[in-house]
Amino acid sequence: MTFLPKAPLLFPIVALLSSCSISTPRAQTPEPPPPVATPVSPPPAPATSAVAQKISPPTPAPSPRHPLKVRTASLHGTEFTAVTFDRRDYFLKVIDQEGGPGSQYSNAQAAGKGSLAAINGGFFNPDGSPLGLVISDGKSRGSFNSTSFLGTGIIDGKNLTLATRKSYQKSSELLQSGPRLVWNGETLTGLSASNQRPRSFVIWDGKNHFGIAYADTATLQGLSNNLKSQPLKGFNIQYAVNLDGGTSCDFWISGSIPGGGTTTSSFFTKDARNYLALRKR
Repeated sequence: MTFLPKAPLLFPIVALLSSCSISTPRAQTPEPPPPVATPVSPPPAPATSAVAQKISPPTPAPSPRHPLKVRTASLHGTEFTAVTFDRRDYFLKVIDQEGGPGSQYSNAQAAGKGSLAAINGGFFNPDGSPLGLVISDGKSRGSFNSTSFLGTGIIDGKNLTLATRKSYQKSSELLQSGPRLVWNGETLTGLSASNQRPRSFVIWDGKNHFGIAYADTATLQGLSNNLKSQPLKGFNIQYAVNLDGGTSCDFWISGSIPGGGTTTSSFFTKDARNYLALRKR
């Protein structure tokens, strides 16, 4: 008995089994989490030097200007008249008469022609020469008074300062006179308490406020005490130097200054050797 091969029958069975096979799904790999952002620190600030860190103090504002004005006051029976001004805007010109008192000018008004005001200057000797150093337009006259009580104050008319014989510096406009009446806010010892008479003098607050002034009658000691008491409202008198007084007093104020247009002098006025004339810088 002969058997036929069964191969053709097996092929359909194998194919059927292949079509019925179960496929197992492949496991999915989870996606990696997004990377976490790492904060970035700002770059360090460049080192600042100690010089750069130092803060300069603010520049102080300039002090206000003092107005040019006439001031009057009364204290303890003395009448005061003054012209006060700011030394940054005005100066005092020394008007000296080389030929002696009255050789060029008969009074303060004549000497102060073209100026805002004028007042008699320092003392002089019987021969008419100045009692102390006088400098006008840079030219020196007289000699430095190193001993007399009447030469203890130095008036620098150009820079407008008051100084002592030890502290002064030469200027193109300078007048030596005295005595000093008030110094650094204090009265000085040795001033005469007798001889009531008219007085001419210069005042200063130690900063920029300056003035030329006249008192109708006072002793040197009384004038010093009055000035220390601050008779002129708005003017802090820290320094004052006496000028030639008595019959030499002669104070002219031009009409261009409010309250001016006046002349104040002693009853019997004598010729002066020199004058201080107020002029604009």
